[in-house]
Amino acid sequence: MTPPKMIALPLSYIPRFFTQKSIVAFLGVFILCSILFFSRMLPALWILFGFLEVICFFYFLNSLTKQWNKIADKRFEKKLFWTSFWIRIAWVLFSFFFYTAMSGVPFEFEAGDSKGYHGEAMWLLGLVQDGKLEQYRIYIGKNYSDMGYPVYLALIYSVFGDNILIPRLIKVVLGTYICLFTYKIARNNFGESTGRIAGIMTMLVPNLIYYCGLHLKETEMVFLVVCFIYLADKILRSRKLTLTAIIWLGLIGAVLFFFRTVLAVCLISSIMLAALFTSQRVSALGKRIGLIVMLIGGIFFLTTTPLVDNVNLYLRLRNKNQANQMKNYAIHRDKGQTNKLAVYGSRSVFLPFMIMAPFPTLINIPDQPNAMMMAGAYFTRNVYAFFVFMALLALYKRKKLREHVLLLAFTASYIFVLASSGFALSERFHLPLIPFLLIFSAYGISQMNQNNKKYYLPYLVFIVLVVIGWNWFKIAGRS
Repeated sequence: MTPPKMIALPLSYIPRFFTQKSIVAFLGVFILCSILFFSRMLPALWILFGFLEVICFFYFLNSLTKQWNKIADKRFEKKLFWTSFWIRIAWVLFSFFFYTAMSGVPFEFEAGDSKGYHGEAMWLLGLVQDGKLEQYRIYIGKNYSDMGYPVYLALIYSVFGDNILIPRLIKVVLGTYICLFTYKIARNNFGESTGRIAGIMTMLVPNLIYYCGLHLKETEMVFLVVCFIYLADKILRSRKLTLTAIIWLGLIGAVLFFFRTVLAVCLISSIMLAALFTSQRVSALGKRIGLIVMLIGGIFFLTTTPLVDNVNLYLRLRNKNQANQMKNYAIHRDKGQTNKLAVYGSRSVFLPFMIMAPFPTLINIPDQPNAMMMAGAYFTRNVYAFFVFMALLALYKRKKLREHVLLLAFTASYIFVLASSGFALSERFHLPLIPFLLIFSAYGISQMNQNNKKYYLPYLVFIVLVVIGWNWFKIAGRS
């Protein structure tokens, strides 16, 4: 009698093989860049930051996915919440004093938008107190897509005063809930063990921690995006539509138009595609038809508001924005910050690298201290992208793409928009993608076996070569 064939269970943690090799790869690419570009060796402080980012992420990813994979669901949620909270509190307090000591002000290096948002919020608050709000309306004109964050800051300042630290402490709470919602989205789509891996990855990923300590809108924006996707996914997977969920979804979507218009458009387009193409096994046809009708009604209402002007402006300029921005990087930026090779940047060049990008700066570029400081964080993205590719391949092979249309549609649409913009390799603009890439990455980790494990080392070699090429590009364009 032939024994029954054993079915491999999904992994509930990331094996040490992957995390150790990732740390070694970072060490290797750092040494190679230091040798090849010796005159541009990374300053010691940024070397320390880079290695801490890589080692802490991969070491604790391995240990915590092992330690927490057997505990009860409620206990896991509490651990995820409070550990995320204390990590972010520690960083916010440290970064506040670190930036103050390094530059004299509690803002990141080369702070432009951060100081701008703070100044605009203070100005807006003063206009409200003086009864001159009309001046702000004239100043904004039809540029609604970037007014949400200054208004939000002004509201905080009106309650707590203009203390720089208060908005960042609020970011700690929002960042903690990003981890929790990411875990729940991944759990609802791919199961409990994958959800736990995704939650822990989100808790540890350096990029999301970093922005909690900055006076930028990214943490709030990512929180809104994750909330939107969580609600939309829950609506699709639940038995019936509820008016409360629809109202919340509409409100979050509307608020996002005041943070980044194209992001809101991507989300609305994604839920429309999900309603059209999600598998019958996940969402009943009748409910999806009802959702489509409501979405069409919402879109029609949007066309009657001034917000449609921002959408139309983006559509008119979509073919010029990238070329103009690349020309700006190559010619028109301040002396020392230009890169003459930037003119070769285009959607066709950027698109193949968008899941892996951006790449770490492992050389001394004096006018880019933030990029040097975050080199290790960028490298973690380069590495966990491997598991994203594995996840997409597994979903395709098993014909499960239609069970996750919402996540796939948002990720693909925003990647396409980003690759078509002048900010394709700007890490800040990638931030809304990170929770969803981590969800797919967690699923890819769960699918690892001896058959696909063999591709990991060649992939790391490829990443090392790309990173070396990227650093050469940064030097060659400045020479």
